[in-house]
Amino acid sequence: MDAGYETTKEIAVELEGTRYVGRFRVMSGAVIVYYESEIKFAEHNMTGPEVVARWLFTDLVRRIESKKRKAGKR
Repeated sequence: MDAGYETTKEIAVELEGTRYVGRFRVMSGAVIVYYESEIKFAEHNMTGPEVVARWLFTDLVRRIESKKRKAGKR
């Protein structure tokens, strides 16, 4: 196994009373977050990878849920 590669870990956030669960991994200094069929990534530099993963995951969930709400209004 490559030293720059980690297996995925579970991440969860609660937004507006709903709990969302996804996965993330750290690879070569980048945090990669997976939720449904979407992926979002960023470098973590001096900020801990878990903190960056939570930011990315929250943003990804909000984007996906917003798309679902807009699609439901049509």
